[in-house]
Amino acid sequence: KLIQVYKEFGTELLVKEPKLFDSFTKSNSSEGGGGKTSYAFRLVFQSEDRTLTDEEINKIMTKINEKIVSLGWQVR
Repeated sequence: KLIQVYKEFGTELLVKEPKLFDSFTKSNSSEGGGGKTSYAFRLVFQSEDRTLTDEEINKIMTKINEKIVSLGWQVR
């Protein structure tokens, strides 16, 4: 589901398939119901005709993060 979000909001500047490079599950018996799993993805943004700015990528990442939060997940 996350990869789908990245592709949908990453625009044409997301030039490589989002790649999961780490995941970690921590059991948390004090809260009941088990622990949470964290995922780390590598996203590659690139343009063939110009240098991308931080502001441009930050706008894309803000939209991605807003979508992730709307799905009930936490961005860290």
